[in-house]
Amino acid sequence: MAQERIVDPDCAGLPDFCSEAFASLGRADQRNAAETYVRGLLNCDGRKTIPRLAVASPGRSEQSLQQFINQSPWEHGPVRKWLAERLVREYRPEAWVVGELAFPKHGRYSAAVERQYVHSHGRVRNCQLAIMVGMQVDGVTVPVNWSLTIPEQWGQDDERRSRAKVPECELPRPYWQYHVELLDDMALDWGVPEAPILLDARHRPLEWYLAALEMRAQTYLAQVSPNELVQPADANWSRGSGRIVNGQGARARARTVADIAAGVGNVTPETLYWRDAAGHTLRSQFLVIPVQVLVSSGRPAGSKALLANRLLIVEWPLGKPSPRGYWLTNIRGASLRELVKLAKQVAQATPQAAELASGYGLFDYEGRTFNGWHHHATMVSAALDYDILNGAHLGRPEFDPGQAQELTELAR
Repeated sequence: MAQERIVDPDCAGLPDFCSEAFASLGRADQRNAAETYVRGLLNCDGRKTIPRLAVASPGRSEQSLQQFINQSPWEHGPVRKWLAERLVREYRPEAWVVGELAFPKHGRYSAAVERQYVHSHGRVRNCQLAIMVGMQVDGVTVPVNWSLTIPEQWGQDDERRSRAKVPECELPRPYWQYHVELLDDMALDWGVPEAPILLDARHRPLEWYLAALEMRAQTYLAQVSPNELVQPADANWSRGSGRIVNGQGARARARTVADIAAGVGNVTPETLYWRDAAGHTLRSQFLVIPVQVLVSSGRPAGSKALLANRLLIVEWPLGKPSPRGYWLTNIRGASLRELVKLAKQVAQATPQAAELASGYGLFDYEGRTFNGWHHHATMVSAALDYDILNGAHLGRPEFDPGQAQELTELAR
């Protein structure tokens, strides 16, 4: 957390850091306000609201910080790009984690607030739902990119959209599309190093998401529900790798991953030890089963689809009657131990990233505007990255391109 900084506790290096991080901001007063805001996030105890940040960093008024975050039209994308580039110069990303965070809110006029079911909370909340992409390093997930999802109810609600200053281009769209847009920004515009995408797809439709990742030749490891449909990689069920088949016929031959795991008889499980989020050492048996995943071609229902050869990873706790977890992946060239390490990070990474960023005020934003939310999240990333680059939270592993390449070899 921010109060646990072990290097540069007086923020002596902050002016130089901010001069580079916020060089894209067009005016000097914006750059000065950005440094003041980050300094406040680093130094303020308790809730990091704008009034408290102004007190923690004398020199700027509360009103000027409010204006900078909520009304000033500066672009957050270039700042996030610089921060990501700076991080990957120091640390090799082991994976990119895509997760969902809920921001509970009262009322109904903050940008994209709606009563909606939050899977991670297990109940309906009045909240904003955000998508986070984090960089996984040393078992720590560092948030680097953000998106605020737009509920269907906000699509035509001109009053709320106007009051929250939601841009006209920000309309409701499929959940998976938010993920892909963030990843495209990072891969195409930012040029971040390639690494596997980790995602928890137990509560969301997976087919369209996998189609987008497959089209981009992107490696992934997705935790899936026991009812996820795949086809066994067996001649009795399918006729060849990569064959184009009729989508409806493929579905007719598909089976759930739970059925496939229960019926496998010739795969020898391997027992591995691993640590949970609390640091406890546990052990389970793991199976790796070749399967074929039905990937939509992006055309209307009933058109043709691609069967892609993939791996199903199954965790079967010792002495238990049924498996505990299922993951689908297209990663080849990695050992089972490496795959299990990634698999175990899927469910742990987003809560851990939220806890880390909460120490820098992620959930303390009290404004209502769409851009204000994005500006605040960007400032949180800047404050967190400043501490990380000064030695907090992470070790400093050497960059190893060869190892990264090993984890990004696609199954063919």
